[in-house]
Amino acid sequence: MERGSLLALPGRPWEAEYLEDTSLRRLVLEHYDREHVSLRRYLLFLGVDSETAREIVQESFLRLHEHLLADGDRPNLRAWLFRVAHNLARNAQQSFHASRTDSLGDSAAAVKARATIESPEQKLLVEERTERVRRAMDELGTAQKQCLLLRAEGLKYREIAEVLNLAVSTVGENIQRGLERLKEVI
Repeated sequence: MERGSLLALPGRPWEAEYLEDTSLRRLVLEHYDREHVSLRRYLLFLGVDSETAREIVQESFLRLHEHLLADGDRPNLRAWLFRVAHNLARNAQQSFHASRTDSLGDSAAAVKARATIESPEQKLLVEERTERVRRAMDELGTAQKQCLLLRAEGLKYREIAEVLNLAVSTVGENIQRGLERLKEVI
C-alpha cells in the first residue's frame, strides 16, 4: 500500500458543513468577546434591567449565529448586533408594559459593568457625576438619548443610523443638539 493512499481520505459532505459552522462559531465568539460588554451597557442605559439585558445579549448573539448560517450580510455586524439588541429591548419593554421611569436603569448595575477598581472617594465622585449625567440625559428627547448612547459606545453616525433606522443627517443633528443640551445642563 502506498503512503499517499493512506493520507488521502474520501471527502465527506458533512465535513465542509462542520468546518463552516466552526468558523461561524469562531466569528460569533470573536464578536461576543469584543461587543458583549458594550451591548449590555447600552441596554442598561436604555433602562433594561440587568437580567433582561443579559438575556437580550445572549439572544442577540444567537440571532447573529443564525444570521450567518443563513448567509446573511456581513459588512457591519457590530451595527447589526446593536440594532437587534435595540429592537429586542424595545420589544421586551413593550411586552411587559414597562414604563420608562429611569432612563439609565439601575445605576448600580451600570457601575458594575465597568471593570475598574476605585477608592471610596473615586466611587463617590463617579456616582455624583453619573447622577448629574442621568439628570441631564433625562431632559433629552428619546432620539437624542439613543444617538448619544450609541455614539458613546463607539458607533459611527452611519452605524447609528442603521441601528435606529434614521437618516445619517438626523443622527448628526440629534447628537449635536443633545451635546449642546448636556453642556447647558451640566
